[in-house]
Amino acid sequence: MSRAAGIFLAALATAVATRGGTREVYVWQRQAGAEVTAALREFAPQVDGFCALAAEVSWPAGRLRVVRPSVDFAALAALRKPAGLALRLGAFAGPFARDDATARALVALAAELIAQARAAGLEPSELQVDFDAAEAKLDGYRAWLAALRGATAPGRVRLVFTALPSWLHRAEFAPLARAADAFVLQVHSLEKPSVAGAPFALCDPARALAWARQAGGVGVPFRIALPTYGYVVAFTPEGKFLGLAAEGPRPAWPAGTRAQLVRADAPALARLAQALADAPPPHCTGVIWFRLPIAGDRLNWDAVTFATVLRGDVPRALLRVEAAAAPDGLVEIVAVNAGATTEPPPPRIALRWPPGERLLAGDGLGGFRLDAEGAEGQATIVANAVPPDALLAPGGRVKIAWLRFAHELPVDASLPASLPPP
Repeated sequence: MSRAAGIFLAALATAVATRGGTREVYVWQRQAGAEVTAALREFAPQVDGFCALAAEVSWPAGRLRVVRPSVDFAALAALRKPAGLALRLGAFAGPFARDDATARALVALAAELIAQARAAGLEPSELQVDFDAAEAKLDGYRAWLAALRGATAPGRVRLVFTALPSWLHRAEFAPLARAADAFVLQVHSLEKPSVAGAPFALCDPARALAWARQAGGVGVPFRIALPTYGYVVAFTPEGKFLGLAAEGPRPAWPAGTRAQLVRADAPALARLAQALADAPPPHCTGVIWFRLPIAGDRLNWDAVTFATVLRGDVPRALLRVEAAAAPDGLVEIVAVNAGATTEPPPPRIALRWPPGERLLAGDGLGGFRLDAEGAEGQATIVANAVPPDALLAPGGRVKIAWLRFAHELPVDASLPASLPPP
C-alpha cells in the first residue's frame, strides 16, 4: 500500500468515527502465525482498523531491554485497513527528559519500527505508546511524547498514548493529552481481587461511561479500550493472593491452590459499546477492543462472541445437557454450549430414568462426579474438580459422565432452574 493510500484510509476511519465511532482491535499476540493471520482475515471486514504490539521495553537493573514480538506487517498491509503500531513501556521511575540517552533510545526504536513496517508495505496509521506512568510522573511522560513527535513525523503517523482513568483528575493530564494527536482511555483493569471469592469485574460499565464523559472534557480526540480477555487468579488455601495467569500455560501452583476465573462480561460490554456508539461523549471517536480472538486463546472471547458484539448484538449464554443413548444400555451425558458466549460447564445436572430400572454402573468424567446414591430412578452429576478455565466455546460439546443399564432406556438430563434453560 502506498503512503498516500495509508493516509487516506486513516482519514476514512476518522470520518466513520463521526457516524457512531470506529471499531478497532488490538493484535497483542507476541508470535505471528497461521492462527493470527486467519483471525486478521476473518475480522478485517468487521472492524475499522488494527493496532499491533510491535515492541516492549523494560529496564531490568536500570538497563534498557527491548523485546520485539513477531509482527507480520505484510499481512496487515494486505488487509487495506488502518493499522497502528503499539510500543509498550514497562515501569520506569525516571529521570525523564526530552533529549537524554533514554529518550533518544525510544525515539530511535520508534523510528525503526515505523521504517520496518514501511519496508513491508505497511504505512502505520499511528504510533501508540502504552506506558502506565505514575500519576506524579505525567509531566515527565510528556517530555517523552515531545521527543517521540520527531519519530512520527507530524502529519504522517499519528502519535497516540494510552491513559488510565486515574490520570483524568490530574492537572498535568490535559497538557499531556495535547502533546499527542489522541489518546486511548483504558477502562479495564488487571488489578487483583483482594481475597478469594471477592467479586471483581474487569470493566464496570457505569464507571467506564463516567470516565468517558470526563475524558470528553479534555478536548482531545480519544478512543475507549474495552476488554475481551480473562485470567485465572490463584489464592492460597487461606485465601491470600498467590498469582495470576492471563496467557500461555497455567503456572505450576502448589497443591491446595484455590483458583478463580475473572472474565470480560460479553453481554455487559456489548451494551456498553452500543451506548457509546449511540451517544458518544465529546471527542470520543470509537472503541478499540483488547484483544484479537485467535484459535487456541482459551481465556479470550471466542470469535463467535466477538463477531456478535461487533454486529451490535448482545451475545446470549445458552447451556444445555443431552443424554445420548448408545448400544448395550450405555448412556453418555454431554454438556453443550448452544449460545454465543464461552461458558464453564454446568456445575450440577439432574438425571432421571424410569423407576424400577437399575443403574448397573456409571462415573463422571473430566472433573465431574456421579452421585447415584439415595434415590431410585435418579442421580446427580456434580462438577467437583473441574478447573475454572475448563470452558466451553460456542458450539462446544464435552462428555461429563456415562451410565450403564441392562438395556436401552430413556434418560432425562436437566439443569437447575438458575442456569440458562435450553
